[in-house]
Amino acid sequence: MVILKTTSILTFILLLIQNFSVAQENFADYSISYLSPDDGLSQGSNYFRFEDSHGFMWITCNDAINRYDGKTVKVYNLDRYFNQCPNLQQGYGIVEDNNGDLYVGSVRGLYIYHRKEDRFSLQKIYKNSGDDIAMPVAVKDGKVWCYNKKYQLATYDIATEETAFVVELPIKPLPSIHIYEIMESDNNFYARQPFMDNQGNFWFIEKNDVLTYNPTTKESTYPLRSFISASDPYFRSCKYLSDDNKVYIGFNFGFLEYDLSTKSLREMYTLENKKIANVSQITAHENMLVVMSGWEVYLLNRDQLTVSDYRLNNDYDVHRHCFNYDKSGRLWFCRDGKGQVIVDFSPLMLNKHPHETQDPNLFSESGVARIVEFPANKLIIPYHKGNQYTMLVHDLKTNHKTIVPSPFNEKFTLFGIVTDYTRNGVWYYSESNENNHYYYELFFKDIDGHKKFQVDSEHKYNIGRIQDLKCFGPEKLICASTKGLYWFYPERLTFEKLKINNPTNAFTINVLDEDHFAVAYINKPLIIYQVDATKNVKIKKTILADVQSFYIQKDSSRNRYWVGTNNGIYLLDGNFNTLKTFNANNGLAGSYIYGLLLDNLGNVYCSHQRGLSSINAKSYKIINYDKSDGLQNWDFNNRAFCKTQDGTLVFGGVSGYNYFKPPLIPTSFYQPHVYIDEILVNNVPYDLTRNADYIKKIHLNHKQTAISILALVRDLDNGRNIQVIYRIKEISEKWEYLPNGSKINFSNLAPNTYTLELGVYDKYSGEEIKQKSLIIVISAPFYYELWFWLVLGILLTGITFWIYNRVKFRKQQRAFQQSLALENQRSKIIADLHDDIGATLSSLQINSAVANQLIVKDPDEAHLVLNKIEDQSKNLADKIGDIIWSMKPGKEEFMSLGSRIKNFANDILGALEMNYDIKIDPNANFEIHDINLRKNILLFTKEAINNVAKYSHATQLDINLSLENGLIHIKIEDNGVGFEVNSKNGNGIPNMRKRIEALNGVFTIESSKERGTKIHAAIPCP
Repeated sequence: MVILKTTSILTFILLLIQNFSVAQENFADYSISYLSPDDGLSQGSNYFRFEDSHGFMWITCNDAINRYDGKTVKVYNLDRYFNQCPNLQQGYGIVEDNNGDLYVGSVRGLYIYHRKEDRFSLQKIYKNSGDDIAMPVAVKDGKVWCYNKKYQLATYDIATEETAFVVELPIKPLPSIHIYEIMESDNNFYARQPFMDNQGNFWFIEKNDVLTYNPTTKESTYPLRSFISASDPYFRSCKYLSDDNKVYIGFNFGFLEYDLSTKSLREMYTLENKKIANVSQITAHENMLVVMSGWEVYLLNRDQLTVSDYRLNNDYDVHRHCFNYDKSGRLWFCRDGKGQVIVDFSPLMLNKHPHETQDPNLFSESGVARIVEFPANKLIIPYHKGNQYTMLVHDLKTNHKTIVPSPFNEKFTLFGIVTDYTRNGVWYYSESNENNHYYYELFFKDIDGHKKFQVDSEHKYNIGRIQDLKCFGPEKLICASTKGLYWFYPERLTFEKLKINNPTNAFTINVLDEDHFAVAYINKPLIIYQVDATKNVKIKKTILADVQSFYIQKDSSRNRYWVGTNNGIYLLDGNFNTLKTFNANNGLAGSYIYGLLLDNLGNVYCSHQRGLSSINAKSYKIINYDKSDGLQNWDFNNRAFCKTQDGTLVFGGVSGYNYFKPPLIPTSFYQPHVYIDEILVNNVPYDLTRNADYIKKIHLNHKQTAISILALVRDLDNGRNIQVIYRIKEISEKWEYLPNGSKINFSNLAPNTYTLELGVYDKYSGEEIKQKSLIIVISAPFYYELWFWLVLGILLTGITFWIYNRVKFRKQQRAFQQSLALENQRSKIIADLHDDIGATLSSLQINSAVANQLIVKDPDEAHLVLNKIEDQSKNLADKIGDIIWSMKPGKEEFMSLGSRIKNFANDILGALEMNYDIKIDPNANFEIHDINLRKNILLFTKEAINNVAKYSHATQLDINLSLENGLIHIKIEDNGVGFEVNSKNGNGIPNMRKRIEALNGVFTIESSKERGTKIHAAIPCP
């Protein structure tokens, strides 16, 4: 951020004042500001400067090109500002085309600044010249005209981007264009840059000649050959003014004014009867001409070519060069190594004394502590210098200032000074302290300088120390002293104490009207006194007990009062009730009021510890004035203010005084304009291919939440004092204020379309001026979009419908499978009943018939057949029971699978001398629902138990049924006699294998003689 520092006078400039005249006064009142590396300039040595049509000042340095807007310097030294070309360092001359694009000369070729992109590109102009140096002169007919060290003219066609060689001029080539080599060789061609005149002729000012070239006729001329032949000059500088078609040329012993229209020549060889030597810099604007002769800088009247009485001299051995005016008439030059110096000749809004053109140490010892008007529109300003007081008399009509001796005893200290318009003079009162005894001196001095009405310590009036004195009507004055309030009658030289109980320790007396006055006391409320027709005084009201009041002024047209306090300004109604308060909380720059005055319209002006402010009596708009407006300094002094009879307001401070006659109307050549210099999104430039100021709309996604916008105000004259205003219309109608050069930051803006409005605040008019808009579009995440919810709704509906149908289909499929399985079970049961139960029943029938025949013939055999029938019947009942059990659902059965197996084992093994351990997974009773599976597991286990009981002769049997990883594992292990698996006869083992394999399971058996038997079945659990 750049801050311009305005000071009382340029450290290396001393203005010598010899006389006063109206014409010269315009030259005298100037102010000075600086632009240095401390303010952002990339380097302190600058040799080329160019003000473009958009209001920017471009300054070339050895390391980069700089752009200045009145507050901020932008240094173009980053790669992103250069389009596939080296960064521009030292530039040599700048021109501009009709589109606002710039062309900068360099040793690499012609750099082109594309304004809409805010980037540079590089164009080679001379392809066969031995180097790439190209320096622009002018833009004409859509072409940029350039020259190089050999003074070869070439063009660059802006539309077609084609280059063309034109001519090589008969001029001695430059040995170098490097700044340091030029300085050492004393051939500073950049002080006499070529130019194009109004007729389209190119002018080249050589060291010893002047050549012009017309590209249409292709003719070269030498307009100053006769002068050169007679004088043999060494040309050092030149300046062409297109407004009146004149060129000024400086040389080693004078300067010339050449009128191109009339071909007339004026020669100047002396200034102030002193010979001119080495005019190294020359420039002009309107009626001012600046000539640098040696180390002295002269301001001249351009019409008469006469030197003004003001001369800018250099106090230090430093180089000054590149003198030029900007469009507003401010003089710019470079103080080598330090940066830019800007001399502003336009009048300040607030007149001040001393000015930059005057002695800055005039009031350095005591500042300005008292100011009064001497009748006839003159100011009297006493100030302390050395061991005594001195008086400055300022004639406001002629602006003439005179120093006069103090009118009172030098042993006395001035305490107060009061204007008496009735007696046409001024009252002085002073005091001294000798051996802790106070002596005072009070006297009147009229406009003719006569002293009268003198009262001093010889009169021995015992009134104490005088603290304030004011005129009250034509007869008398009112005096506040350490012993109270007194009337003072000048004609009688008598004091009369007021017959009231009034406090001591008065600070100021404020006369409100012919019937009222107010006295401010230290650490006491403000007291309003009323004077009746008989001149008796009484206390009317005590007000503002909570603050320290200093001054009160009455606005008679509105019947209200303004009070200056240590807490700002109070506005009171006619009955002294508070209407409004103005202090630092609501816009007043300072709250400790040092001075208070009303102008002729009732508007308030007050001085304080932070400058000077005004309050509009109607709108209550506050304006805070600063040093750019002409403040003598930030800090002002108590009691140092007055209003003259013609309405001029005067305020004194630590460095002098300001005087002005309201209304204050600002004047400025430049109009402030807000522009966007940079847009960062998540700390990354938004678009490197476009100038941020030309971007009208930015599109962001919901993740790009950090937005930073650098909004600046372009105003070369007053940019440092302007505030940027902004608002987002969709969020608030209220403007937010920022100092010029600040970034506007947003974070976490909700997805939406926003309009960011930018503008400037004019403190003088109080207007908020909208100038620019930027649309910010933040896209919502896809799941916020309507289409997403529509698609999602359709998708969810489809999925729900698909799931519903899928579930329904699976239920139907499961029901069908269950029905099919049930039908298969029925078929198997029917087959079992037919094959097994039916065969058993048939066997029972046959055995019954056989037993019936044998019961008579052979009772014993019949008995055996009947036992067989009994066994068959019992076996048949078990089979029927197993079939019925297997068909019951698990939750409805009375006995679980595990219980069924354990009960069977108990029945078979209970009578044997065999230990058995049966472990059934509890989940098996709930997970195994299939009828066929239940039946086959039960029959498989029964078969195994029967085999163990019949054949194994085992003493231990272990049965384990578990569910693991979707499989039903049945492990049966005994420690019996075993058998050879491959040689065993019978149907038991094959039947067990068939049952398991019918269930898609795996059956394994391990057995050998005297090693027992291990059976394992793994069956998928549906």
